[in-house]
Amino acid sequence: MKKILLATTVLVGTAGFAAAEVSLSGDGRMGVISESGGDVQLTSRARVKFTMSGESDNGLAFGASFRGDNAGNAASGTAGSVSLSGAFGKIEMGDTGNAADALVGQVSGVGLTGLGDHNEITWLDKDLTGAMYSYSTGGLTFGAGTGQLDGDLEFASVAVKYATDAYSVALGYETNSEYDSQISALVSATMSGATVKLKLAQATDYDSEYALSVDYGIAEGTTVTAFLTDGYHDNADEFTGTSYGVGVSHDLGGGATLVGGYVVGQDNGEQEDGSFDFGVSFAF
Repeated sequence: MKKILLATTVLVGTAGFAAAEVSLSGDGRMGVISESGGDVQLTSRARVKFTMSGESDNGLAFGASFRGDNAGNAASGTAGSVSLSGAFGKIEMGDTGNAADALVGQVSGVGLTGLGDHNEITWLDKDLTGAMYSYSTGGLTFGAGTGQLDGDLEFASVAVKYATDAYSVALGYETNSEYDSQISALVSATMSGATVKLKLAQATDYDSEYALSVDYGIAEGTTVTAFLTDGYHDNADEFTGTSYGVGVSHDLGGGATLVGGYVVGQDNGEQEDGSFDFGVSFAF
């Protein structure tokens, strides 16, 4: 990703600070979309991201990042994040705090726009403001987070992940005052040009959930992706059901990618008509 450096070494003449810098990056897309069998519509978007970093004289690294369209929420701590890191690990505050979300993650999705993100299994509810601690050594990463729910610190999570070039295994646990608790795990393995991801989740008093995806490179720069999920989606109170999708992407070089996808989702057991999109995404 290309970055435009706004300030490379902004020296601060105050003891305890060494240097700081601010950089810009961004993303965009343009194409067409049809949602749940509806008419074909135009879709486009452009976003810019600010990333700030610095290091103190005693070796502490500090930073912050937020998207330009979320600048107001970043100022109130409900978007973006600020961080402090060193030999002790990393501490983040802002729109963070779910270690399971950060380390376990989701299986692969498809499409230019995400097409409803039906590849994702829902996390437990929490407010956007939170805090997270993480520590990595070798291929092992540990994380612990906390967050607010209706203004009170009633959300907590822990997770651990081990990753190599060929595979990764992650396990996470989260709890809040409304949905009790949820445990989730994701295994990913890459072999013979294909990456397979399997995710399992179980929340207290809810049905078990699973998600599976396969990414396969059919030619240089071209990848076909398919997924299947069965579970709760987007913090639904009722079992959403089974969803599936297939998509393709082709790297055009220079940060441009040709992307298309088709998804059939369910909403509380009712199957929706298929949705599709196609276009070009950009990374700046």
